[in-house]
Amino acid sequence: MKRRKKKKSLIEQMNDYYGCEYIVDGSKLKEDKPEPGKVYALTGGPGAHCIANGYSWKDSVVEDDK
Repeated sequence: MKRRKKKKSLIEQMNDYYGCEYIVDGSKLKEDKPEPGKVYALTGGPGAHCIANGYSWKDSVVEDDK
């Protein structure tokens, strides 16, 4: 008897096709908002941790160099 594979949702199929999560399943959406008083990198070069490159607000916090 053959086992049936679990059918993936359209969102999962598209993410597999593109190789990352271009489309986020709303049921798995995490709370990701900027916090008052913190500085965030909105833009940056290739590979920089910034909002424009798809990083989260948490990952885009600018740390002070002291």
